[in-house]
Amino acid sequence: MSSIYFEPNSNLSVTRRDRRVADDSIAPLAIPSLVLGLVLVGLGLVALLRLGDWAASYGPELVMAAYALYMAAAGWLVLWSAATVRSQRGQGPAGSS
Repeated sequence: MSSIYFEPNSNLSVTRRDRRVADDSIAPLAIPSLVLGLVLVGLGLVALLRLGDWAASYGPELVMAAYALYMAAAGWLVLWSAATVRSQRGQGPAGSS
């Protein structure tokens, strides 16, 4: 038998929908990162106009890979910051609803 075993932790729940999304130390960056992420996604959409020229100059595989990575990173930033802002909404100061 293996020496590694798992003990259930009653303080953590994987299935709870009201769990905290972000660490408290970086949560204040959620709104600025949401704005930045939306700007990056917008710039990525504008870059679609030049994508054909870049593909002809640098090769379609490289351009598509770079564009996909860029849009994935920008999309992840938007999703993370939106989820963090949403999770902070219900956790205002004491006495607020």
